[in-house]
Amino acid sequence: MPAVSDPDPKLRVLLIGDSVVAAVLREYFLSAQDVEVESVEFCDDALALLKQLPFDVAVLLSLRASWRTWPSLSSPTSRVGSESAILFLKQLRALHNSVPVILASARLDAQKAALANGAAFLLKPFKPTELHEALRSITAARPPVELPRRA
Repeated sequence: MPAVSDPDPKLRVLLIGDSVVAAVLREYFLSAQDVEVESVEFCDDALALLKQLPFDVAVLLSLRASWRTWPSLSSPTSRVGSESAILFLKQLRALHNSVPVILASARLDAQKAALANGAAFLLKPFKPTELHEALRSITAARPPVELPRRA
């Protein structure tokens, strides 16, 4: 008898950065039947995890996402400034990893950089339900999309 596949598998999401926000989102998604969440604090840990495990979406919770080490940069603050999430996007694409990424930031000017580097953008502060909706939108669309702004 052939195995029956799960008709509606859970969406696997990797949260990167801001451990306080990640904890709130993990709590919210515990009750969601369609999302499975894992979180890491550092961008380098996220890159390593994305090499090993399949994720449907990665969510950078801050434009200033932390790095444990700074690969190929001798002075990260002078070269990258506070936009370390953009370095993450470039490193991820250099690995030829096509996982969709959402960059969450309170800086509206980060939207252009996010879109230029293949990520969708979510303006902070946001409600967990807004992220949940964004996850559904981005996985349905697959290519990077501009997410709707709230009124």
